[in-house]
Amino acid sequence: MTAVAIVFFQILACLGFGAALLHVLKIDTDMGPGEYWTLAFATGIGVLGWLLFPLGILGLLGWGPLSALLAAGAVAAVLLRRPGTILSPPRFDAVGRGLLALLVVILAFDLMEGIAPSADADSLAYHFENPKRFVDAGRIFFIPLPLNGAVPMLVQMTYVPALALGGETALTLWAMVSGWAAGAVLFILCRRHLDVNWSLAVTLIFLTTPAVIYGGGAGHVEARNTLFVMVAAWATVRSFETGRLNYVFLAGLGSGFFVGGKYLGLLFAAACGLVAIFRRRWLANGLVFSLAVLAAGFQWYAWNAWHTGDPVFPVLFQWFGNLDPALWTNSHDAFFKEILLKVENPLPRSPLWFVLFPFSATLGFGYTLDAGRVGFGPYGLLVLPFAAAGVWKFRHRLRQSPLLPYAAVALLFYGLWYIFGGSQRIRHLLPILPLFLICVSVAAERFARTTHYRWALICAFAMTLMLQTGAHGLFALNYAKYLAGGSDREAFLKRNVNGYAAVPWVNKNLPKSGRLFIQHRQLRYYLNMPSILGTFLQGEIELRPEATNVRKLHRQFSQAGVTYLLVVRNGDGAAAIYEPPLGMLKNADCLSLIKDFKLRTVHSRTLPGLISTLTTLEVLRLKPESCLE
Repeated sequence: MTAVAIVFFQILACLGFGAALLHVLKIDTDMGPGEYWTLAFATGIGVLGWLLFPLGILGLLGWGPLSALLAAGAVAAVLLRRPGTILSPPRFDAVGRGLLALLVVILAFDLMEGIAPSADADSLAYHFENPKRFVDAGRIFFIPLPLNGAVPMLVQMTYVPALALGGETALTLWAMVSGWAAGAVLFILCRRHLDVNWSLAVTLIFLTTPAVIYGGGAGHVEARNTLFVMVAAWATVRSFETGRLNYVFLAGLGSGFFVGGKYLGLLFAAACGLVAIFRRRWLANGLVFSLAVLAAGFQWYAWNAWHTGDPVFPVLFQWFGNLDPALWTNSHDAFFKEILLKVENPLPRSPLWFVLFPFSATLGFGYTLDAGRVGFGPYGLLVLPFAAAGVWKFRHRLRQSPLLPYAAVALLFYGLWYIFGGSQRIRHLLPILPLFLICVSVAAERFARTTHYRWALICAFAMTLMLQTGAHGLFALNYAKYLAGGSDREAFLKRNVNGYAAVPWVNKNLPKSGRLFIQHRQLRYYLNMPSILGTFLQGEIELRPEATNVRKLHRQFSQAGVTYLLVVRNGDGAAAIYEPPLGMLKNADCLSLIKDFKLRTVHSRTLPGLISTLTTLEVLRLKPESCLE
């Protein structure tokens, strides 16, 4: 119950911080009840993440300061309550009640995930691991790892109070709540243009999208960045309707929170900024928008620049970098970028593939990263003909449509992402998915309403919901087994986290005064002893193929404080093979075997029996340097 109370406390705090911001901007009185509550919560998440940065810098991430911060937000939620914020529930017909029942089922699926321990690899490697390390230290410290450490962490900072005050269950429940908040905001924005049933249907499409199922209940930031995108887009539309600069400022804050949550937020800020200054007073709007983006998003970029010289480390490192050569060098930087560009960008950046990419991600031709398991589902392709027909039929209304800014922001961001984005993983487009869903759904519904194709469109909705809800149910079976099995935490983690079977032994038998070198990044969150991830993403220990000096490698291990290694072994006995350059240490007899584990590596938590392989993990002790003599 403590975890539930802490999550509720944090929800109140976010509502309070958001309501205070909307009140200061004199926007709250212009908003309907639904917009007030949902947008207050969305902006409040950004404010909370922003405020936690200075607390972390000052070393105030303890129980007292965090409790005081949440209490301040909760008090604001009470003080800024006004009569107009009392919500009256909409009336539902038979179809609406059916959709609402399906929404409850989806909520039950996600709640099961929220109760269970985290098993997502990315979350355990850094989304949850970094906040845990901050909580343990009581402060923020610099993590010189590109992609995993030296990145904007505004969203991850909101995990800190939940974890510090309520423990692991509060953390996973907060991930569920903040993920579901995007669905609530989407429903409210849809209600401006669609009736209750269509709005519920679009919300269900979003919540059952594979990319949302994958990351909405985990630590991934994309689902939470959708909140900031919708705040910015809504405020941009209101700035067009009213001509008021306070809405431009709110659009800038929403964009800035996205900037603070991920490097891709810089591209979104550019896209939203271009739209926000388009219609009138471009200079004033541009200045106000830029000031808001800078205020909301500068923190982690200044933090990176202070430690590395590069505010977007390691993008500009070759020109501005000044990190300790023992941790990151120009050679590391060049190798990292070469590998990243090859692996993360398999499709050419050409006009043809710019057009084909969404179809490739849906239909599976070409090679689109992650599209099969964490894509956007078939909905966009199914309703595209209806939406295109609607756009053509009502083309004379386009210039005055309130949805035009949504479409322009989404299209501009997509273009900038495809040209300048560092990775072509489709889930990185998730933040603008709500804008896409609103635009195509409204266009399709308007066309179907005035033609004989209404039932065809309904069938497209129903087909998508059946497919995605079925996939969501399959995903939730894993968590249902956890609850049905008496919530056996250890059994669940051994079944779902590759390599976890070694963790209890390591935590019990290895001294916490040492440091463990590991290759399984998903184990870091559950380890009780300090660890270093064996990857070329760090420069502390040289693991690039060029590393052939065994004495230097041993010295780097020793200087890094490594005393034990948990590594994968390929082969048996004398024929055992370790990933290079670790094999050099083994061949030099500098590693002694302490314990080994024969495990089954599962490649899909949803379908564990589909693809799995046998893996051997070994716990090795690093011998003194005299082993090289």
